[in-house]
Amino acid sequence: MSSSHTSLATTCLAAGLFLSGCQFGSTPETPAQPFFFRALKLEQRDRLGQPSWALQSPEARYDLGRRVAQARDLQGQLFNRGQLRYRLNATAGTVLNDGEIVQLEGQIKLEAYGNNPFTIRARRGRWFPNRNLLELDYRPIATQRNLQLTANRLRFLIDQDKLELRGRPELQRSGENALKLEVRSAEWFTAKGDLMALGPVVGVRSLANKKEQRLTSPSLTGNSIAQKLLLAAPVRLVDTEKGAVLNALETTVDVGQELIVSALPFNGTMKQARISGGGFMLHSRTQTAIVTSACFLQQPTDSIGANRCFWNWQTNQVSARGDVTLKRQANQQLTRAKRIDGRLGDDGLVVFTSPGGRVNTQLRLPAKSKSPAPSPARQQRSPIEL
Repeated sequence: MSSSHTSLATTCLAAGLFLSGCQFGSTPETPAQPFFFRALKLEQRDRLGQPSWALQSPEARYDLGRRVAQARDLQGQLFNRGQLRYRLNATAGTVLNDGEIVQLEGQIKLEAYGNNPFTIRARRGRWFPNRNLLELDYRPIATQRNLQLTANRLRFLIDQDKLELRGRPELQRSGENALKLEVRSAEWFTAKGDLMALGPVVGVRSLANKKEQRLTSPSLTGNSIAQKLLLAAPVRLVDTEKGAVLNALETTVDVGQELIVSALPFNGTMKQARISGGGFMLHSRTQTAIVTSACFLQQPTDSIGANRCFWNWQTNQVSARGDVTLKRQANQQLTRAKRIDGRLGDDGLVVFTSPGGRVNTQLRLPAKSKSPAPSPARQQRSPIEL
């Protein structure tokens, strides 16, 4: 039965009645009574005769004079070019003007079909079937795999596959090592997964020890299908507990892999130490920070350079690997190795203690007083096998 040709009043004639028969008139002594239906079904077709949307309920109460139906266990279907695209469910709903507006209440759920499904959940909403518009509030949540989007209000333009987030929008990575990014406004094109958000972006990254790191960026883009968010430069990450600050350029948040990655140069500080590199990777699952190229650490008494550096922020174990050069001010000591390990102390300084493999060390010893001038042999060069 098409709602574009048949109103709910006419539908009453075809539906099974719960109580009295259909009443199309009333007297001052006998006010019109609402009708109770064993089933309610509304549907709309497009100009080609293909289904546009449908709405069903196992039980409804209809007020003929107000053209209002109150229904429970609402089930809706939304079509695109005749193909089922979304399924809509709600605990209860009020259908106004024979389907012009549907007020949704209780447990509301919109499910998308296709190769990249997603769901939207809310507690209250309004569906405008003929306008292809769904409005949800009370902090609704849209979820696609590990990525969640929430805001005070969501506005879903159904025929455009476009979700607008307004009122404290947040993009979140679910799981133990959660990352929450607050933005000013956001738009999500659900069919292709494209995301755009206006900043400032303020992020909170939760660690396994219940501590937090804060992240900022001017804006972000991304794709929910690829599960990646791209933070615009400059990006700043602050760990107040460890006194660490990281300044980076364009940075990617890989939601699925729980990674924060940049292949561009960065620099940072950790209390008394300064670090820089050609790129970095923060891996929440392994609780490891990696300088992926051109690692350099400068400390008050020494410095170290390597192809790559690793730091486990739970155990504070540190490792420098690949063409490692350790310079100490004491005796101008220079050590070269393939790998040198160490540990980060509470003062924010790394103590390197355990070279691995063949090590080449050079040092300059101070000359003794009243002795001949040091010969070239005084500069000692000794390979050490460990």
